[in-house]
Amino acid sequence: MSKFIRKPLKIEQLVVIEFKILEEYDLYVEKNTDFFDLQTIVYLDEVVDIDDETDEEIYPKFVIKKDLEWYFSGQVLNYIIDNTKFQLKNPSVQDYIRNLNNYSSHDCFYTFNE
Repeated sequence: MSKFIRKPLKIEQLVVIEFKILEEYDLYVEKNTDFFDLQTIVYLDEVVDIDDETDEEIYPKFVIKKDLEWYFSGQVLNYIIDNTKFQLKNPSVQDYIRNLNNYSSHDCFYTFNE
């Protein structure tokens, strides 16, 4: 298991995690997190499962215990990080945050103007 799983992470730590690690997990946040900033704490944990019989979402035990909510799949998170890197040569943590917030609010990437 990765050293990043079920650990409190800031955005600056999150955006440097390897693609293949992020791809395997979902991103969770504290309830009522409406936007990301430099102080936002996030967690990576197993993906939400679906009960075959009831179609109910089954959240990881850690997520339930910490009273967290699902925010993004690892795939979407990778797309946002990659898009930020594609648009900017040396993105700052604030650039990643801007793109995360824009995607969360508008379901599309932020367009940076260099």
